[in-house]
Amino acid sequence: MIAPFYFSSSSGRRLLTNDSGAYFFLSEKDFQDFICERIPKGSEILNRMTELGFWYDGNQESFLRESSLAYISGNNYLFDATSLFIFAVTNECNNRCIYCQANGIESSCKMTIEVAEQALKQISRCAAPSLTIEFQGGEPLLNFPVIQYIVENTREIMPEKDVHFTVVSNLALLTEEMACFFAENKVNISTSLDGPDYLHDINRPAANGSSSFAAMISGKNILSKYGIRPGAIETTTAQSLKYPKEIVHSYVENGFGQIFLRPLTRLGAAAKCWDKVGYRPENFIQFYRQALEEIITMNRNGIPLMEYHAALFLTKILNRRAVNYMELRSPCGAGIGQMAITAHGDVYTCDEGRMMAEMGDEAFRIGNVFEGDYSKWIEAPSCRATCAASLLESLPGCCDCVYKPYCGVCPVINYAINGNTTSVSKDRCRIYSGILETLFNYLYQSDPFVMSLFHQWAEQG
Repeated sequence: MIAPFYFSSSSGRRLLTNDSGAYFFLSEKDFQDFICERIPKGSEILNRMTELGFWYDGNQESFLRESSLAYISGNNYLFDATSLFIFAVTNECNNRCIYCQANGIESSCKMTIEVAEQALKQISRCAAPSLTIEFQGGEPLLNFPVIQYIVENTREIMPEKDVHFTVVSNLALLTEEMACFFAENKVNISTSLDGPDYLHDINRPAANGSSSFAAMISGKNILSKYGIRPGAIETTTAQSLKYPKEIVHSYVENGFGQIFLRPLTRLGAAAKCWDKVGYRPENFIQFYRQALEEIITMNRNGIPLMEYHAALFLTKILNRRAVNYMELRSPCGAGIGQMAITAHGDVYTCDEGRMMAEMGDEAFRIGNVFEGDYSKWIEAPSCRATCAASLLESLPGCCDCVYKPYCGVCPVINYAINGNTTSVSKDRCRIYSGILETLFNYLYQSDPFVMSLFHQWAEQG
């Protein structure tokens, strides 16, 4: 019997997916034979489709049991408590990025030790045995003493938890003392690299007029002396679209093993000057395809580089395993996966919710570290609303999409663009669909090298 599935049509072939995360390609003729139940039992096609959960032999109970186990494996984050807490320790910054989403230059503030201590006491009540505390800003190194306090005191406040730390920094203010502290305490570092110096400095100009690219490389060199290899993310602006290959090569030339090609989000400063820095979804997809093809070519030539967006999707597609990337969950990770805490101690469903507050809209505020506790935050109306608004199974246009098993939505972005949380951003939908279509085209071609590379990325994603 035919099991529930989703499908799309492209270039005379059909892509089928299901809620277990499996996929299968059929020719148009075979697809028509399948839905009319004309494919002979015992045939290679039907046997494979049975293995993948698109067909079952009539034993519905057995089929449902196996399908539910596969579904649980692909969505096991639903059984976990909030595990990521973002501490925006300051909204001051030494850069003036043209797309800044924190958008906090005009009214600056820094987190105090008192706020930090209270925040740690509150999140210690979360049931998750393993937590990640991520320091953001603004530029978090402008408030290094509070970072130091949190790292040194977290294990005393919550000794029963396994806590990991990440600092998201432009590295311009990094000192030897800071690098030594991060190395001794096993703090992960993430930075930004938008491409070669001429592009990076356009997208991320320093407030003092110096080269932010040179400052980032100087900071990276300091980290390397202490054995720290930072990760990096790329943000694509209208200016970036001209340089897909150059951006890719800049990552290799500067010693990064992976690149995260990200579309611009219409929040903060980017929303105010979208006509200057933004673009249409098809522009990003063209950029992404050119960059990904260059990455694959480089790997063919023995130069390893992983594209992280592809790796996240391929982990779900090839391994049928959940990834804890908040925007690719159903429901998304707002509140139930992450929370963001500002310098004033206000708590938001997610980092995007915190960015909306920087724009003057408190819709996603769920509390304050001096009000209530974690149990109250998780039950706040805004937290419930974001969960309901990001459940793909109930969203028109998402519930029956062939990419539903691998995709996700951000209610905050929907709210920022459309004025409500449930009207899915068409631009973000087209971008994710375009990335997934690109990956499935490679999977359909089944080039042995690309398939091997994709499986490697899926293991690392």
